Amino acid sequence: MRLEIPLLGLAIILMWGLWGFLYKYGIDRLGLFRALFVTNVMYMLSNLVILAYLYHRGVDFSLSPPAALLMLGTVLGVGASLLFMLALERYPGSIVIPLTALYPAVSAVLAVLVLGEKIKAVNALGIVLAILAGYLLTR
Repeated sequence: MRLEIPLLGLAIILMWGLWGFLYKYGIDRLGLFRALFVTNVMYMLSNLVILAYLYHRGVDFSLSPPAALLMLGTVLGVGASLLFMLALERYPGSIVIPLTALYPAVSAVLAVLVLGEKIKAVNALGIVLAILAGYLLTR
């Protein structure tokens, strides 16, 4: 395995871990609606920078079936983020954050079933154990 893969994975894990913690911290102190406002302003500013970069690179917007699926994925992601923030408002972050971090299991199963990707037995076992961990978190 190339060193880049685990380093990228570690960076993503650390950043998402801080993201979840900082969201819980902010929601606890600002309340859900002010936290939604603050985070959406930041998302908007971040997206403007990304759009300006893409425009500068000459990337165009064309609607196609894959683009429509990406748009649907974005809507689902926004909906999940709203539910995530609601869950953080109501329940301990120490349960909500690791429980919701199990979403890659859904992606992995769909990749096998729909895209025909192969998965090793040890990886399948990891997914099963992660689901078991999610069950234990809710107890």
